[in-house]
Amino acid sequence: MVIAAPRVLLTLLPLFWPKMPPLGLGFLQSYLAQNGINSNILDLNNIFYNLADNNLKKQWLLSCNAALEKNILSIIKRNYPTAYNDSIEKMLCYDVLGFSCFKSNFASTLEIIRLLKAKRKDIKIILGGPEITRQFFKGKGRINSSIVKLADYLVVGEGEEPLLNFLISKKNSAKTASFKQLDNLENIDFPRYQGLSVESYPKKDAMPIQFSRGCIRRCGFCSERLLYKGLRHRRVKSIVDEIRYHKINNNTNYFVFFDSLINSSLDKLEDLCDKIIDNFGSINWEAQIAVRDDMSQKLLERMKRSGCYNLFVGLESASDNTLKKMNKGFTTKDAISFFKKLNKAGLFFGISIIVGYPGETDRDFRESLDFIIRNRDIIPKIEQVNPFAYYDGTPADKTGDYKVNRASLGRMQVFIDEIKRSRFKYTNAFLGNLIEKDDGV
Repeated sequence: MVIAAPRVLLTLLPLFWPKMPPLGLGFLQSYLAQNGINSNILDLNNIFYNLADNNLKKQWLLSCNAALEKNILSIIKRNYPTAYNDSIEKMLCYDVLGFSCFKSNFASTLEIIRLLKAKRKDIKIILGGPEITRQFFKGKGRINSSIVKLADYLVVGEGEEPLLNFLISKKNSAKTASFKQLDNLENIDFPRYQGLSVESYPKKDAMPIQFSRGCIRRCGFCSERLLYKGLRHRRVKSIVDEIRYHKINNNTNYFVFFDSLINSSLDKLEDLCDKIIDNFGSINWEAQIAVRDDMSQKLLERMKRSGCYNLFVGLESASDNTLKKMNKGFTTKDAISFFKKLNKAGLFFGISIIVGYPGETDRDFRESLDFIIRNRDIIPKIEQVNPFAYYDGTPADKTGDYKVNRASLGRMQVFIDEIKRSRFKYTNAFLGNLIEKDDGV
């Protein structure tokens, strides 16, 4: 007797940032395909964003819009009942459903799972993504029993290997896979988003891309570094093949690297830039980058030549006392030197700032602000300003969170007023964007 292969669907529910295809689901789909398993992606976040009117789309794009996160499914069911019901019916046609979970879509994901389980008890539910990892750390290594009961399998950390093992194993006694990640990324295939209409995304000529997973830094506030153990890179040849594929098949002109740090390995970054130049002359690309005093001017110039047009620098503070408390791994002197080298190479960049970090004094805050104003000529843009927000699993003091330490909100406003007065370039949507929008602030 031949047993049919399970029908697998990977899905993403609202709310989530809707501008480009879901990178995580793309990697999962390609990894399953490498191992002989077909799967489809249903990006419900994209589908319902495209149906939304202009006012709802504006609300959709607000970060940490907790009020909308709570009500999005009710709005969708009321305004787009046919599309909503069709989506439920599509999901019910599959044997295994894998949900990509973020804090912003977790409530709607759990609601949909309850509905699906009520309609079809034999359907298998897998939950993964950053929110499952956050729940793991929040529970100090144990995920809340109410979540465990809803799912057949929970993935903490990277998803490729656990998902494949769940699908091919005859027995799945364990309910949770914790940090069962690939040893390396040398042979992982790049996402092609089979079955998705990539032209339906607002950034029609842009594609997310990932060169590495993990981080060389151990910043005390950062939850992103908790997603992976160690640092691994994909092969440069695979990145070049991916760029070529999307340029030819999807008319992609912009590539957004979703690495924690594009310069975690200087040798590999140099190789990447060289291969981009050799194969394409240049491409338009942007990324996050760390302040590093060992990064040569030559490498920065290679980045510019390869087509880098924007960099996001996590400065976070310009007080040496606060930088040390944050465990940032550099000083303000290092930052000035790095900014000057970026400018000399012709690389545009913006910096992010956190105010009210645990232990930050009034003097530290003023030093940080004065540094920014004093170095107006070498800082092209203030990309982001936020009060300190605590994330589960990080070593930072939880009582420093802006919801408890309300004084940090005042400092943020002072900072914002000063950068506006000094005529910095800034992105208004990213000023206080990590503040939840229904907490009375």
